[in-house]
Amino acid sequence: MIIDELGELAIGLRLKRLYEVFAHSVLQVYKDHQLNFEPKYFGLFYIISCYHEVSVSVIAEELGLTHAGVIHLAKELESLGFINSIKSSTDSRKRILKLSDEGMAALPAFERVWANLKTLNQQLFNSTANNLMLAINETEAALKSQSYNQRYNEAFDNKHIEHIQVIDYDPTLAKYFKLLNIEWINTYFTVEEHDLEQLDNPEESVLKDGGAILFVQYQKDIAGTCALIKTGESEYELAKMAVSPQYRGKYLGNALMEAAIDKAKDMGAKKLWLGSNKRLVPALNLYKKFGFKNVPLKPSPYSRADVRMELIF
Repeated sequence: MIIDELGELAIGLRLKRLYEVFAHSVLQVYKDHQLNFEPKYFGLFYIISCYHEVSVSVIAEELGLTHAGVIHLAKELESLGFINSIKSSTDSRKRILKLSDEGMAALPAFERVWANLKTLNQQLFNSTANNLMLAINETEAALKSQSYNQRYNEAFDNKHIEHIQVIDYDPTLAKYFKLLNIEWINTYFTVEEHDLEQLDNPEESVLKDGGAILFVQYQKDIAGTCALIKTGESEYELAKMAVSPQYRGKYLGNALMEAAIDKAKDMGAKKLWLGSNKRLVPALNLYKKFGFKNVPLKPSPYSRADVRMELIF
């Protein structure tokens, strides 16, 4: 078939076709168990059964659907008698969904069918060379760390590159070193004493001992920064890396990383290391992309530092 020959280009069509195969078979299973139910209702019904009472907004977030999409499914499921829709007792604008008496009565039968389906799917996926469930988990994680559109633009749309320039420290840029870092630290954590020691005195804390500070300029705006702090013979810390949220997605982090690594090599570095946090998944993926490896933690002046990575030249 032509669709099969297209391979990765037709991934959406292949996934939809596979879903239809599963949905058609599972629909027949429900019928065989005298359950008037369609596979498309599973996620909604299951979540309501877990929460007992749950708002449309929570379900939308859980399922990755729009509010309108959840409401449409809820109306159909309510017409079948499995759920009830009521006004929230605390906010009359919100709708709360709960299982009806009929839904509660049918729940044990559904749970038996679901247990069987889960076992069957596990057997099916484990019988293949490439476990489908594991592949889905890996793909979703990859797209969470960097969206499909970002990947496309990075690979094929380089128009933004002509607007990017990495420049060295200048005293007139010191304010951006602090502003950009304060912005990102406060977004995820709390500014600490050691942060201010470096951000308030960059020339003394970074440059004096042989370090460097870089800035990435997008068009005419200073959009990001990072520092290379000398911590030993032929060893530097990559620190204070920040890109303004309004410029994310333009690969300024990539430009900074490339420039910082080149700068470190020029200064005679044999090892580059950094401290980070497990919450900062996109940043960690960026570091890994440029060859940084996780290593055991060492004492740090930052309470947020629970990851240490190194790049050996």
